[in-house]
Amino acid sequence: MNVCQKLGIVGGSLSFALVSQCFSAQAATLTQTYTVDLGSQPLNSSTNVVLPKFNSMLGTLLKAYVTVKSTVNNSVTITPLTGNFTGTATTNASIAVNIPLLKVDPILSLSVLASPPETKIANRGTGTVSGSASGYVSKSYDSQQSLSALSGCDGDTFIAGLMTTGLTKIQGNPVIGSFGGLVSANTTLTGVYEYEPHANAAVPEPMTAVGTFLAAGMGLWWKRRASKKI
Repeated sequence: MNVCQKLGIVGGSLSFALVSQCFSAQAATLTQTYTVDLGSQPLNSSTNVVLPKFNSMLGTLLKAYVTVKSTVNNSVTITPLTGNFTGTATTNASIAVNIPLLKVDPILSLSVLASPPETKIANRGTGTVSGSASGYVSKSYDSQQSLSALSGCDGDTFIAGLMTTGLTKIQGNPVIGSFGGLVSANTTLTGVYEYEPHANAAVPEPMTAVGTFLAAGMGLWWKRRASKKI
């Protein structure tokens, strides 16, 4: 299977466009970091994220980390129908990441509670209750099974499934009225590889992986385009 066949789709667009890469040195080890910014995702939605595997030609993988960061934003309009409203609109969101490749420990789960300040809205009037909250969760992997699964050749990738769920609860007096609004989560997924370089291994330029994904992504796009014409 070639590199083009291994790439996936994130939100209808090729995932390579969202991948950034950086390197840092730590004593006798090096650290390679990949970040995927998913932008704004609505609650109760899911998507797939493609991240590069560690290139085993660079050295020996010692530890891997996966981090999920998310900011939940809510903006809810409230029109009380049976008196003045005093209260707020609290959003409880959960962001879960499943990595099928890591069968032993596949799931990271993050809970974020966005609780805006209390507000007052006059009877039959319309007001907006807005707030946000942030959080992150991280897991490290150092078992031989996990490190082997996360290692590969240059261009190899793995898929993580991300699901965002949650609900908004109107809390106040009275609670009879009409409600509407927008709640979303801005989420970033980061993979970090800590490794010991081979004696003669050269550290790749920061844009090398991006260029590789760009070329592979264009090949996949062209192949899909050609198949549609048949």
